[in-house]
Amino acid sequence: MAIVIQSRGHDEEDWRDEVWRRTHFEAYTAARTKARLTGRVYRLVDQEGQVLEEVRFLGRSWMSSAEQGWIL
Repeated sequence: MAIVIQSRGHDEEDWRDEVWRRTHFEAYTAARTKARLTGRVYRLVDQEGQVLEEVRFLGRSWMSSAEQGWIL
């Protein structure tokens, strides 16, 4: 069963398709990594459009740290 990973920023209303993975576990780990790096909200959607899970990282994202010059 293919799982689509969708994302949106905190100030965005629409979800956009990013990639898909073959299993829920692969999709979840990819979304968790992306959320940690970008600070965006991700969700996993099955082939029928059912939202399986929403993934967000509540800490400081790598991108926000880089933008502020904390990471060289």
